[in-house]
Amino acid sequence: MDAPGNTTIDERPKATVPTVRPLDVNRDREAILGLWRRNLPEGAPERFEWLYRSGRARGWLGCDALGNAVGAIGLLSREMRVFGTQRSAGQPIDLNVDRSHRLGGLAMRLQRSVIDVAGDGRAALIYGLPNAQSEAVLRRVGYEIVGTVQRWARPLESRAYFSERMPRGVVGNLASLGLDAALWLRSPESRYWRRRHHRVEITDHFDQRFDRLARDAADRFPIFGERTADYLNWRFCGAPDTVFRTLCLSDPSDRLLAYLVYHRRDGVAYVADFLCLDESHGDAVLAEFIRVMRIQKAKAVVTVFSGAKSVTRRLRRFGFQRRPSSWKIMLHADAVELGIPRFKLLDPSNWYLTRADIDTEF
Repeated sequence: MDAPGNTTIDERPKATVPTVRPLDVNRDREAILGLWRRNLPEGAPERFEWLYRSGRARGWLGCDALGNAVGAIGLLSREMRVFGTQRSAGQPIDLNVDRSHRLGGLAMRLQRSVIDVAGDGRAALIYGLPNAQSEAVLRRVGYEIVGTVQRWARPLESRAYFSERMPRGVVGNLASLGLDAALWLRSPESRYWRRRHHRVEITDHFDQRFDRLARDAADRFPIFGERTADYLNWRFCGAPDTVFRTLCLSDPSDRLLAYLVYHRRDGVAYVADFLCLDESHGDAVLAEFIRVMRIQKAKAVVTVFSGAKSVTRRLRRFGFQRRPSSWKIMLHADAVELGIPRFKLLDPSNWYLTRADIDTEF
């Protein structure tokens, strides 16, 4: 409710109400970068090029009466398989509004621009991953909560988690060695090995083998985002500021059975995406990866995953612990148009969501 004496956005002179228009990638580049510098300090020119030139993002710009950019939003388009049918989908990204316009409803108008695109049939399903400030805006324009983005962590060195309790000096070193040995002996990877004829390799690009694996694995997960070689090359090989590697498990015919995408930062291994043909291959690739990270002296393995219970069971079996998270997964979709009951769309166990489905690394 508006306070007495205030002028609502609809009552203001039209000249003072910011307008929203589609983003022109060439003409509006500097305007977007200026908004990011003011409101999204982590934004950078490389991210703009990655999203809007190399990628499939489109955007909308909010402008004041003088034509100055005062807010913006993007929609990152992609394909998703939704209960057996290929659908156009999207993720709203980089919603930001200048402080002087945050009480005027511009954020909601920008979000509605994204929804209007969905209404035109260009995106049947839109999933949002808002920060705390944006969550209320998404609720007001009709998004519903699916669940939270689950954060998982697995310590590989005792000092990474118990350093404050460890004594210093020789005693602390001996205690650390003992705990590290216990971690190893209790870990599934210490007693799980791939089949002798299976091959492991680490690569920095994605080829047609990934297309086949994604096709073969897609039907195991009711709501599954695109993981073609083209998409993965864009998402990981082209991503600014982060160098990703991919551990692959293949059979003697070079058929890809499983993969795991990761990067390293400050001694921690961050798993960005993973996929397997069946559960045994998922166990094998995770065991191999943890062994490699131990050899490389990683302190811990961290990932985000939300979705299929078979995957969360595997993470727990391999010693991953779920960490607190308030990061929401929100959905805007027409269940009638999709022909799927709403409760199925909002059931987090029907999803398969990793960093491959998110536009940021942290």
